[in-house]
Amino acid sequence: MNKAEEMRHAVQQWRESGLTQKAYCEKLGIKRTTFANWVKRSKAKPGIGFIAITPPAQPTPGGIELIYPNGVRLKTSSPGKHILSELIRIW
Repeated sequence: MNKAEEMRHAVQQWRESGLTQKAYCEKLGIKRTTFANWVKRSKAKPGIGFIAITPPAQPTPGGIELIYPNGVRLKTSSPGKHILSELIRIW
């Protein structure tokens, strides 16, 4: 189990336990501040943040379209790296 899975599992177990964070942390032997951070992170929306993208080696006939999670679509017919960079930066 990796650290993220361990964190999600511990938070889920705490929610089901009915214990206070303090009592649960004492039971597990972890710092309450660490656990509070895990709880906060578990509430964060998944998929928010950056992902790596690589432009195609050869230009595509239709260009490139970036679709953001909120539904915003950005299209370009000239998919050079500088154009992609600008599209990402302005959003």
